[in-house]
Amino acid sequence: MLLFLCMTILHKKSECCGAPVVRFGGKRRQCASCERTWSIRPAKRGPKPTRKQLGYLKKVFLEGFKVRQIARHSSLSIATLYKRFAKNLDSFVKCQRAIRVAGEDLIIIIDAEWQYFNKELWTLYFVTIRSAKKTTAIALDPILRYGKEGAAVWREIINNLPRSLKKRIVAMVADGIRGIGYIAEEHNWILQSCHFHLLNVLQKMRGKRATTHGREIREKIFQYVKASLTVKSNNQFMTLCNELQGMIKDKGCPKRMRWAVSGYLNRSVAFRNYLNYPKLNLPTTVNVMESISSLFRRRAITIKTPKAWYKWAIAYIRLKSRFNCK
Repeated sequence: MLLFLCMTILHKKSECCGAPVVRFGGKRRQCASCERTWSIRPAKRGPKPTRKQLGYLKKVFLEGFKVRQIARHSSLSIATLYKRFAKNLDSFVKCQRAIRVAGEDLIIIIDAEWQYFNKELWTLYFVTIRSAKKTTAIALDPILRYGKEGAAVWREIINNLPRSLKKRIVAMVADGIRGIGYIAEEHNWILQSCHFHLLNVLQKMRGKRATTHGREIREKIFQYVKASLTVKSNNQFMTLCNELQGMIKDKGCPKRMRWAVSGYLNRSVAFRNYLNYPKLNLPTTVNVMESISSLFRRRAITIKTPKAWYKWAIAYIRLKSRFNCK
């Protein structure tokens, strides 16, 4: 204690004259002798760069590199490269994006991707728009929402679409989301249901083993549903539907398969609208959205927060906004 009292408190002196330093504003200081002033946190000189630095983002999102791999061939340290990558990502996500889709008749394709963060479910809603006369779909910025995918969120997203795009949409392609048919009716859109999701559900219940109970009837139901999706004759389609009505009553047909086929028969028109409106060239699946989700899913393995997940999704969509959709 005595030693502490004997110590003299030394204040910082100016570098120019060695005189005491006094405050001269918020972050400026002044020499008491020559009255020279300086900033303790000098700002970077010159205007802020207007051109976005996309080199690191393209290597990560388009070429599949990791930040650590880029650092091996750079003179910068891994920590510095991570900071620059994060800075470029933030500035790229914050900038405004102009959406331009040519064509009179547009088709909207929707799908969602979900993931758990700290045992909480978050969902990314993806939207792509394609002209009826072209095979290139343009992906819009995804929307992040807490909780399970639902028709209420899709209604909100569709209502907030740019008016220049929304007034030209004539059809929607979606998977088996409950309530999506009502949204299509509200906007007077043609709804095309996804074939892939229906066949994928039935595929899991076909029965791979020869000893599976009702394997023959399961296989027959799957083949009849698959044929009914592509047959062009309405008479043949009705014949297949009547056959399916009898097959699902068989004891060998599991309850889940019976429910799936019954739902398909009740909404069969939505699955065959690509035949009813051939001029629109409606895609029969949302596989373009599945390809977006799968590519992004591989990039987002190490992401730990929903905010970072959302930023990575926006950056990936903007860097690769055009997808082939036949």
